[in-house]
Amino acid sequence: MKVSGFRLHRLHHLTVASLAAAIGLANSPLAAQAPAPASPTATAPAEAALTPGKRPDPARFEKELAKFDAEFKEKPVKGGIVFTGSSSIRLWKTATAFPKLAILNRGFGGSVANDLVVHADRVVLRYEPKVLVVYTGSNDLNAKLKPEEVLADYTAFLNLVHEKLPDCRVIVNSVKVSESRLKQIPAVNQLNSLLQAWCEGKSWVRWLESMNYLMDDKGVPKNEYFRKDKLHLNDAGYAKWNAIIGPVIKEEWAKAGGKD
Repeated sequence: MKVSGFRLHRLHHLTVASLAAAIGLANSPLAAQAPAPASPTATAPAEAALTPGKRPDPARFEKELAKFDAEFKEKPVKGGIVFTGSSSIRLWKTATAFPKLAILNRGFGGSVANDLVVHADRVVLRYEPKVLVVYTGSNDLNAKLKPEEVLADYTAFLNLVHEKLPDCRVIVNSVKVSESRLKQIPAVNQLNSLLQAWCEGKSWVRWLESMNYLMDDKGVPKNEYFRKDKLHLNDAGYAKWNAIIGPVIKEEWAKAGGKD
């Protein structure tokens, strides 16, 4: 079986445990699936699931993604700044927060990193962004994936974007903690460490520790920044995030040759 350069590059970054799982997948039914024909709204093959943990079904977002397809068909926006990821992105009033920048929000609530790989064309690639802002990871851990598994899926997505859009600059946000998911804190800290280490040394990707403000000096989430569900950010929480990421977006936008 011919192995693509992307997959070889990706396997190079996996941990030993993830690599062993990847080899084991070669005999699974997933490995035998033929890739779908390429089209402007095609869904990429689910290549990210190279480790044992069960991923949610990416097809669950078809209705929401169909709206993205319709909007792109009506107005094929390209070359701006794309935000994508889970509900923290979807609920973000990005156009209001950064009114002078050409921003397109392609967040879809409940998504995990593997969904970003599978639907990469429909949420990122076809828009050919100069800058990509990503937030994902918490739902992955909530789905009982290990930090190493989330890292494998997440970096598969990032590598895919870089392969297809080598000039795109990517901002990777740290994964937040919340009172509703207190048991995740050790896994979140581990995942953030893994992601930060992976981002180091790559000129096209920028790690951003953007969530420390959510915790007090004892590492406990501050509910003043969360909605009543103690999971999603409220306006005060987003205002803090805007202040942290705003200058970074402008810097990366300028590096990419973007104009205000």
